[in-house]
Amino acid sequence: MPLTFIFEVVEIGKRKGNQRKSITRLFIDYFSSNNFENLEKLVDGWETNEIFKPRMKIFRDCISVMRNAKGKYNPLTIVLPTLIAQIDGIRIEFMNRNGLSFWTKDRVWKGWFKGQTPNQKLLDLANDILLNILFQKSQPGRPLETPFTFNRHKIMHGEYLRYGRIDIIQIEHL
Repeated sequence: MPLTFIFEVVEIGKRKGNQRKSITRLFIDYFSSNNFENLEKLVDGWETNEIFKPRMKIFRDCISVMRNAKGKYNPLTIVLPTLIAQIDGIRIEFMNRNGLSFWTKDRVWKGWFKGQTPNQKLLDLANDILLNILFQKSQPGRPLETPFTFNRHKIMHGEYLRYGRIDIIQIEHL
């Protein structure tokens, strides 16, 4: 990602109060601009990553779905579960390559993962989203510990059905 974008994220993050809406809007605008050109460039950069390489067609299909969505159709109802499944696969393969078992306790792998990117504010933010929001602990029928409804378990197991909507992001995540 260009340094100007990262600088803008940092500047928004320095503002007083909760800036989640502003940062979310910045990311959405950045990746969706010019018919998802920036998103395509990001994904193209993953081609040489051995864990991502076999998943490239799936990632590109997701971009195509985003580009071709028309009218009242929300492409994220298709794209998000697909990407969550790929994130799971990447996480498991990454853990296996680094000597961590799928059955390793959450706090162990999360702590190990965070330890790979110490003192890097943007990566700390990414880690927070990945580890504490997407993979936050959940139980069927019970509310989450955080106000975020972007939860792997709740989406993949059909408990949350209103995911991937801009209006939900803007209202629930403030």
